[in-house]
Amino acid sequence: MSQSSSTPLEPQQRLTNLDVIRGVALLGILLMNIQAFSLHFAAYSNPLALGPINDTDYLIYYFNHIFADQKFMTLFATLFGVGVVLMTDKLDSKGAATRKIHFKRMIILMFIGLLHAYFLWFGDILFTYAIAGFVVYSMRRKSVKFLIITGVTLLSLTSLTLYGIALALPHILIEDPQAITDMTTYWAPSPAQIADDIAANQMGWVAAIEHRVAMAAYMQSNILFYLPRVIALMCIGMALYKLNLFGNALSNKRLARYCMVSLSIGITLSIVGIMQNNASGWPLEAMLSGQLYNYWGSIFSAFAYLCALIMFCRSTMLIKLKQLLANIGKMALTNYLTQSLICCFVFSGWGLGLYGTMTRSELVVVVIAVWVCQIGFSALWMSNFKFGPVEWLWRCLTYSQWQSIK
Repeated sequence: MSQSSSTPLEPQQRLTNLDVIRGVALLGILLMNIQAFSLHFAAYSNPLALGPINDTDYLIYYFNHIFADQKFMTLFATLFGVGVVLMTDKLDSKGAATRKIHFKRMIILMFIGLLHAYFLWFGDILFTYAIAGFVVYSMRRKSVKFLIITGVTLLSLTSLTLYGIALALPHILIEDPQAITDMTTYWAPSPAQIADDIAANQMGWVAAIEHRVAMAAYMQSNILFYLPRVIALMCIGMALYKLNLFGNALSNKRLARYCMVSLSIGITLSIVGIMQNNASGWPLEAMLSGQLYNYWGSIFSAFAYLCALIMFCRSTMLIKLKQLLANIGKMALTNYLTQSLICCFVFSGWGLGLYGTMTRSELVVVVIAVWVCQIGFSALWMSNFKFGPVEWLWRCLTYSQWQSIK
């Protein structure tokens, strides 16, 4: 039996629902990130970047692109926006120095992100979230209309920017051929570049510092290409929370309808994009304009997932599974960093050194193994403590005093 949509949702139940959705998003992100942990960065978006692949690996790429690529990151960023509203509203109700506390939290998160990027894995997103967190704070009291218009505008500007760069590629080739060479390195690397990348990642931790720093710096130097999207999604998340989407604003019937329509649009856009890229042989333009179909498709698909997960949370079925997912969500920061720690150990030279040695189908096994480890660890930890270890440390640093963890 499902919970009635006409019954007001208790605040604690609403938070549990958010934890479940956050847990699903966190686990889903690894479906894509595993490729950046284990293969040349180009393989993340270009299935042919490392050469021809077998049919099974191609199907796995197609599946991940259509159902995972940017979808779970979109969910995660949206929920971060929700978290900003929840946290600041709670602080306001207590008469606390909300602005000071929020900004301190973001500074600490930024520092954690920098440590993560330069000392462990270049693909960090925490640094970007922290910057976005500074920006969206001033919007937390804005109307739903303002937040949605701001979000859609920022999404559109980023989309137009990527399309504009794609149109300018022929001119860039003439005026700045080195820029094209640099872009090609991250889209269709040569065999020598792939070999160098594998060698660098199979070095020890100290020996790989130069490579890790260069990759982290490259990612952060391109932050202006994806920061607006993150800010936009956080704005939309705040708007959805104000609309009580995570409560009982919509009936299951309407949520199901929204889910089906959004998923149909999202999947169609992602499929059209990948078919066009495949037909054109994955040229350099596919790194820019070729990604736009999925850029927008991922937003529709993520909204469909959100609707489906809200219905799942309302259901009285699979209570144990929901609790396990909620544990993951409560420890999202810890689990995000733990994913990096586990995967870097498996693939880096200071660990098992398996970088560049596994196929996409073999990586699916690694993903499932990490999921099992994190689900088990989170259940054990949350049965004994109120916060995840990194969440607890973040809390202590924010308030400049030791906090109870039990």
